[in-house]
Amino acid sequence: MKTLCLALLASSLLCACSTVPEAPADRDVTFACANGETLSVHFSPTDKTAVLMRNGDSIPLVQQPSGSGFMYGNGPNTIRGKGDDLTVEIGRMAPIQCRRK
Repeated sequence: MKTLCLALLASSLLCACSTVPEAPADRDVTFACANGETLSVHFSPTDKTAVLMRNGDSIPLVQQPSGSGFMYGNGPNTIRGKGDDLTVEIGRMAPIQCRRK
């Protein structure tokens, strides 16, 4: 009986260790900005990309290293955020402060 219990325990542990975690799902997030505009970001965690949708334009961005929160950019365009807050930097324009709706 002890052998059977040990075999079942070992088998349970092996099954628990061999499960592959699911990849995080893509998601669309809408933001309201301090300048009155609304924009959205499509996050693709598996591809490490995001697409900023602003004024009918799609701006593809690539995930960048960040100390905390998140950051995506493509050179002149960057979004960075933490929690519900988002800062959008487009070229030389002043940064736009936004908050998740």
